[in-house]
Amino acid sequence: MLKELTRADWLSILNLPERRIPVALLVRGTRSLGHWYRHTQEHFTNVLELGTPNSILDDLFVADLGPHSVAYASVYGAAMASDVAHVFGVLGTRLVVQIGNCGALADDLSTGDLFTASEACCGEGASQYYTPGEAVVSASLDPREWIDAKPSKPLLHRGRIYTTSALLAEGMKDLEAWHQAGCAAVDLETAATFAVATHFGMDRHVPALRLRQPAPPGAHLPGRYRAGRAPPRGQRADDGACPRSRPGIRFTRVNPALRGTSSCVSSRRSPYCAKVGTR
Repeated sequence: MLKELTRADWLSILNLPERRIPVALLVRGTRSLGHWYRHTQEHFTNVLELGTPNSILDDLFVADLGPHSVAYASVYGAAMASDVAHVFGVLGTRLVVQIGNCGALADDLSTGDLFTASEACCGEGASQYYTPGEAVVSASLDPREWIDAKPSKPLLHRGRIYTTSALLAEGMKDLEAWHQAGCAAVDLETAATFAVATHFGMDRHVPALRLRQPAPPGAHLPGRYRAGRAPPRGQRADDGACPRSRPGIRFTRVNPALRGTSSCVSSRRSPYCAKVGTR
C-alpha cells in the first residue's frame, strides 16, 4: 500500500537522484496549478520536473536556489497538499513552507498588512490521519524572528488560521464560528500541511501573507448580510457593506518576498534559504 512506500521506493518512482533530495518544500495552494508551476521555475536553476506515472503527483519540481536544493508543488486543497508533504516527509526533507491564498476574518487587518499563521484548526479531512485526535496543529517556526521588517509599515500580524475543505460550502454561520474561535483567516491547505509535517518531524510555517480587501473594524460579518440583504451596487466596503469578494471574506495572496529578493526563510537565525517571486 502507499503508506508503506519507503524512501528508496519514492526515489525510484520519482526518478529523483538521492543527492537532490531537497532541504525544503514549498507548497503553493492555488487553483492555477500550471500557471504558478511555470512562473515559479523562473526563480530557480537546474530545474528537474517530477511526477508519477498515475499522476498522483504533478506540477512538481526540484531545483537549485543558490547552494540549496528546493522542491516546489502547486496544489489545491488538503488532499493534494498532504500527498506532496507526505512524499517529501518520507524522503527526509527538513522544512515545508505553505504559501497560497486565504480569506481574512479578523477585524484589525488592513490592506497591505502581513499575516503569518501560528497554528491551524483542522477543519479538513487529511490531518486526522497524521495527527489523530488533534484539533489544532502548530507552526514550528516564527518568521517574525528573521523578517527584516521596519516598525512602521507594513504591519505583520500572527494568529490562527482555519482550514476547511469546501470553499463553496462556507456560510455566514461558519465564518462567525471560526472568527469567534479566534481564527484570523481561513484557507484550504495549511492544517493538512502542518499535520503531515508534524507527523514526519519537519519544520513548518506559513510566511507573511499580504492582506487585501479588509472589512472595517467590527464589520467582519455585516448585519445587512446576516439579514440576507446585499448592499447597493458600488457601495464601498468602508461604509458598512461587505467587501466585494464575498460576504464576510477578504481574499489575500501570499507575498513572501518581492520578486527576485530573498524571502523570509533566509537569515542567520534560520538554517533554510528560499527565494520566490510574485506577480
